[in-house]
Amino acid sequence: MKNLVTQQLSKLSTQTEHRKPIHLNVPFYRQHYDFTCGPASLLMAMKYFDDDLRVAKDVEIDLWREGNMVEVYGTSRYGLAYSAAVRGFCARVTSNTDEVDFVDRLVPPVEGLNMQVLKLHFDERRGRCRKLGVKERYNVITDEIIYDSLLSNHVSLIVTNALFCKGENLPHWVAVTGMDDKFAYFNNPLDLNQRTRKFKLRTIQKAIGYRGSQSMVEVWKPHDHHRLTGSAT
Repeated sequence: MKNLVTQQLSKLSTQTEHRKPIHLNVPFYRQHYDFTCGPASLLMAMKYFDDDLRVAKDVEIDLWREGNMVEVYGTSRYGLAYSAAVRGFCARVTSNTDEVDFVDRLVPPVEGLNMQVLKLHFDERRGRCRKLGVKERYNVITDEIIYDSLLSNHVSLIVTNALFCKGENLPHWVAVTGMDDKFAYFNNPLDLNQRTRKFKLRTIQKAIGYRGSQSMVEVWKPHDHHRLTGSAT
């Protein structure tokens, strides 16, 4: 796996030098609970495509109920993809692992965690996603993958460590909004108000994922390109 990442990053180093900046005008929505970063990020993505979508605390909680992992408060990649799909959006899940999202990597570990129940729920949500036509991809998540998603006018939700957002050492969902040849830009639902957030591309592998477990959920609607712009801010 380490060699695969090294080869991909070496290949990408020359490709990003003249990358055209791109920015999606993804609206900001802040999370209202410690455990709803995933639902809040998904609300941003869906609102980007649907101006009439109602965003509120009760909707945030509804999404959390659908996407949480039962044994822990966090939302899984398949839980978020399922919530998007049942509301008429297209979704694709990308991860570098076939296992349950990041739960077994929490520090300190969750006491009394029933991994069997966790795995059953994970498999159930994945099965529902497959029936709904959610796409799946097993791959290291690189800046090229995220950039291609932006070019396709998809909003990508990725897991990072909340430490990068001045939070605690916990997995944290954010919504990617743009990229140029130096930075990836994102909306952080932990913020009280919208502000410019960014990762440096040269160190982005440190920012993507939580303790080696990478997850990304792309959300889009077909033939929707009206908000795509050619500059990142």
